[in-house]
Amino acid sequence: MISFPWITHNSWSFSGKNEERKSFSSIEDIIALDGIVVSRDKISYVKKVTHGTTNYYVKVYWRGGNGIRRFIGRGRLRGEWENLRYFTSLGIRTPRIVAYGQQAKYGMLKCGVLVTQEVSKAEDMLRLSQENSALFEDKQWLENVIVQIADYTRRLHHNGFVHWDLKWRNILVSTQSIHEPYVYFFDCPLGKRRYAWLRKRGAIKDIACLDKIAKKILSDKQRMLFFNHYGGTDRLDAKQKRKIKQILNFFN
Repeated sequence: MISFPWITHNSWSFSGKNEERKSFSSIEDIIALDGIVVSRDKISYVKKVTHGTTNYYVKVYWRGGNGIRRFIGRGRLRGEWENLRYFTSLGIRTPRIVAYGQQAKYGMLKCGVLVTQEVSKAEDMLRLSQENSALFEDKQWLENVIVQIADYTRRLHHNGFVHWDLKWRNILVSTQSIHEPYVYFFDCPLGKRRYAWLRKRGAIKDIACLDKIAKKILSDKQRMLFFNHYGGTDRLDAKQKRKIKQILNFFN
């Protein structure tokens, strides 16, 4: 029988532990798992499932993207797992990937999933700020978080990578230890390496997205701690000052 792999294509990658294999062995098995839907949009949904005593997040896509992205280019799902793996290669913490894969027909996504383990005792930065968390009153905790975010952002930009959606809601922070908070980046389907003016503009947009909320929550001194650590210096030169001005005016 003649096979036409370009008509239908299934891919699957399992990188979890042996005890996780039974629950996350295929796309069909994962979609069938009982769980609580925690978010939903036009092309995907996320449900929280429990295996043993551990929670996991299952992101299910039924379209590769919105608009023309549905038909050409790398789909959002593939972008998510590739970027999480790239972040890990740069030493940036991310939720642990358990499994991912997709089913495609005629080159278009039919269904795909990404499974990550829940980061225990962690919240995203936006939620913490909206809840007026007392952690923001702890100077040591907050400075550690700011420095880690600045360091991760610098690593991405130093390697020509633009996140394109670097917002507080896409940054997790562990709340288990006040003195040793750990920052995690996640949910980055659109990020990729950029070149020339897109690279410069993208880097400015990334930081502007962070500062959009930071300017309402943090002091000027704390915001400068980010800029200084990101730039790798305690004293800003003329070029860095121009960049800060562009960041501050980006959404104006």
